[in-house]
Amino acid sequence: MRKKILLIYVICTFAMTGCRLTMPGSDDLSHDNLMIDETSSSDTSIEDNDDGSADASNSLIGSADDLPWESPMADYVPDSPYSSYISFVSGKVITKWDDEYFSDYVTGKYKYACCDLSGDGVPELVILYQEGDKEKIITFSYDEEDGTIYESLKRGFNSECDYISNNGFVLLYEYEDTDGKITCGKTEDENYIQRIHVKLSRGFNDISDSAFLWERGAGSSEYEGPSEEIYNRVMEMAEDQVTLFDGDNPEDIIPYLEECEENFENSYEYFKLFKQQGNGLFYRNNSDIPDNEYKDAESAYEAFINDETCVRCEYVKEPFNSDFSYVYGDKYNMSSLFYPEYSQTMDSHLIDCGSDGSKELVVDITSTLSPETIDYLYVISFYEGHLYLRFAGQSSSRARIDIGDDGYIIYSGSSSVNRCGVDEAFLDNNIEFHYVYKSDEVSNEGLKDFFPEAYEISPAGDVMTIYIYDIDGKKYYVPYFFEEVTDEEDYSDFMNACIECGISFSSQEEVDALIEEKKAEYGF
Repeated sequence: MRKKILLIYVICTFAMTGCRLTMPGSDDLSHDNLMIDETSSSDTSIEDNDDGSADASNSLIGSADDLPWESPMADYVPDSPYSSYISFVSGKVITKWDDEYFSDYVTGKYKYACCDLSGDGVPELVILYQEGDKEKIITFSYDEEDGTIYESLKRGFNSECDYISNNGFVLLYEYEDTDGKITCGKTEDENYIQRIHVKLSRGFNDISDSAFLWERGAGSSEYEGPSEEIYNRVMEMAEDQVTLFDGDNPEDIIPYLEECEENFENSYEYFKLFKQQGNGLFYRNNSDIPDNEYKDAESAYEAFINDETCVRCEYVKEPFNSDFSYVYGDKYNMSSLFYPEYSQTMDSHLIDCGSDGSKELVVDITSTLSPETIDYLYVISFYEGHLYLRFAGQSSSRARIDIGDDGYIIYSGSSSVNRCGVDEAFLDNNIEFHYVYKSDEVSNEGLKDFFPEAYEISPAGDVMTIYIYDIDGKKYYVPYFFEEVTDEEDYSDFMNACIECGISFSSQEEVDALIEEKKAEYGF
């Protein structure tokens, strides 16, 4: 699959030397991928072309040196996570999925800090604490979509050798003895396996991104992994450690979080410029990817298709099934998305989101490498001379995305025999994503997950189906029992149990009218 062949890079810019070090990720640990670029971006720029050459006729202005970016999302600042962190440590909210309060995770003395360990500029809440006789690190992240807090990394930690770096990663040592027991820390015993991880809090619980891995096998004195030069650079970055503060009670963190809240917007603007300069974590080696400026969209789109320029990633909307990997500031060219040697085909066409006359480029890449065919869909827009990736999704046998000529999107999918759904959305003339509605069609035993209290009172039976619509955050429930149930006298025992639990039902006609009203509101 495409995601498996992406390389993860860290580019470190050192102010004194101007040296840029590129580091391959853990999916490919060969030393051949090491690249040290001591040439600044201005040294490789393409001069403006005014002599009537082919580049000039194609409206190529030159290579990118525009800072800060004049981009579609230039003024955007994500929601600050700090008020939610304050509510969390105050015991007012619980974590998503785990349903735990802060006090359920941490008791007794602890250390804390907030720092970005996910590469998006929004800091995580980082806690070091004792669990029995073991030291642990846990990070909590903020989900802006629903305003929730979730556990993004949890694992053992050893303060004697492990580091939390201001450069956006956690450096962790562990060794495995001859019985397979894993211990956090270092060992000189060559009969044991020693590992060094560079971790990011971009996952859930202990399933986090592992950017790099060095491993010394049992009976060996040599490490397998990225080169010695990369190792030295990572260790140098790791020495720039996050300052941790001591806490005894959950409320001890609140003054610190309040101060962070006041500085959030300034810190985020600094982050954006830092990334736009090519610093920090990227999934692509941006120093190798051309980033040219063009006078018009047509020329820029053609250049992208021909692998002559890139799309920039700021905030790529991925509302549906997608495994597209990026961080703020990443740059993708066609050859980093499209791999013909891996049984892929590519198609492209123009659409007009919002029907305003400005054209957007849709790139559809089909891969037959895996057991089932997968389509990767990208929507790209032109803005102030450059291209920006605005939407990414993928289709497979269980889920499909279709996008119309006006930017209208229909997503349909099925997760099980008892659950499927259809969502409708659109990209407006600013290529911003909006839902019209989301829906789930849930049947039989699947209803237990959505209506657990009612199901406990009276199971749904084998022919009960409920359509669940989400329109502007409000839920509507339309029941079907062979056909739509409209009369209360025909309600099943399960439906009456739902009413007892506070669920009210709507008719399909009422919901359809709301959907049509929503479409009309946006000109569809």
